[in-house]
Amino acid sequence: MLSDSVSLFSELSLPMFLAMFWHAVIFEIPRFFVSVLVVAGARCMRPPRLQGQRSHKISILLPGHNEGASLRKTVEGLREQTLGDAQMVVVDDGSTDDMATVGRQLQREGTVQCFLSTGLRGGKSAAANLGLIHTSGDIIIIADIDTSFDRDAIEQIVAPFSDPRVGAVSGNIAVRNKRASLLSRFQAIQYLQSISLGRMVTNMLDTVFIASGAFAAFRKEALVSIGGWEVGPGEDADITIKLRRAGWAVRFQPDAWALTDVPETLGALVRQRLRWNRSLIRIRVRKFRGMFNPFLPNFSLKNVLGTADILFFQALLPAGFFVYLIWLFGYYGVFAWTIILVVSMAYIIASTVSFIAAVSVAGHYGDLRLLPYVPGYALFNAYVLRAVSVYAYLDELMFRKSYQDTYVPSRVLKQADKF
Repeated sequence: MLSDSVSLFSELSLPMFLAMFWHAVIFEIPRFFVSVLVVAGARCMRPPRLQGQRSHKISILLPGHNEGASLRKTVEGLREQTLGDAQMVVVDDGSTDDMATVGRQLQREGTVQCFLSTGLRGGKSAAANLGLIHTSGDIIIIADIDTSFDRDAIEQIVAPFSDPRVGAVSGNIAVRNKRASLLSRFQAIQYLQSISLGRMVTNMLDTVFIASGAFAAFRKEALVSIGGWEVGPGEDADITIKLRRAGWAVRFQPDAWALTDVPETLGALVRQRLRWNRSLIRIRVRKFRGMFNPFLPNFSLKNVLGTADILFFQALLPAGFFVYLIWLFGYYGVFAWTIILVVSMAYIIASTVSFIAAVSVAGHYGDLRLLPYVPGYALFNAYVLRAVSVYAYLDELMFRKSYQDTYVPSRVLKQADKF
């Protein structure tokens, strides 16, 4: 069988090769070349590290639920930032642990200027909107309480606001607990590729469509003008799209680093990705489908291209991959296993190049220690995470499961607008 496979591949004409590997040619190879071009462009065109504008008044908003164990450490870490004198607003979203006790103590110490406790959980968006009312800064930085930051992260993330057109800036996020498990190492690789490298691409094209709630900054004027955050899940994408549709620019700041913990078990990771991918259908396909309508007054070609890029690579690519696998077995029979082996090797090579490119762009060369895990990640991403994505898309399209997500209390979801 091996000799037959070698013989067949050696006799392939270009049209036959393209027919056999059409999915890689259409979907995968373009992404590979984009990664290489971005590295070259970043090397030649990347501006020097920016300095934050001291003229801005900054408020740091920390909404959280059951974050008593992390709150003090996070607040004290933020007080060590190079750009100091920020107002600290903490919102306890109906916690059942000691978060309220810790928060009140921090307020008495003067470390936190404003502490609010709802007593009843309403979800992250409700907590963020409550906190927004009590902020005094013209730049609002929102972060997850279990996140840690480089000492100049705040200074870096506010720097792009020197441009009055900028309404939001997304920070750069890496994995803090990458040594915890094999899956956390895989996610560390993915964050480097999709955030540090991927958002560098979208930033260069002015198509940044996500300001991560784990670490992002907003111009308060812009936030208020669009009504703040709406009910999640998917509130990060939702608010970013609303800002872009309102005419505000959204930037990615690669030098504003934050570290976050990721799921360490398969079950926790699958639940997270189901929530994320259901939100893609709910927000981008249903709620903002009018973005493709050229007759609407706020139509933007960049918004169309950015949304199309997300739907193409995050939805069509995984769905097309499984259509491709079914087609392979239907057309080639048992020989399809040989083709899949070749495709898998190609994924490993492309992912390795992309990972090295991401490390080069990020400048975190210590992450090269993750290189031995890249082959495993490439296969896990191709065959497991894509399957999770496709399941989530179908689940949301048919059953609207995002409205049953425990990320937001059910009584809140029942009152939310349905799309």
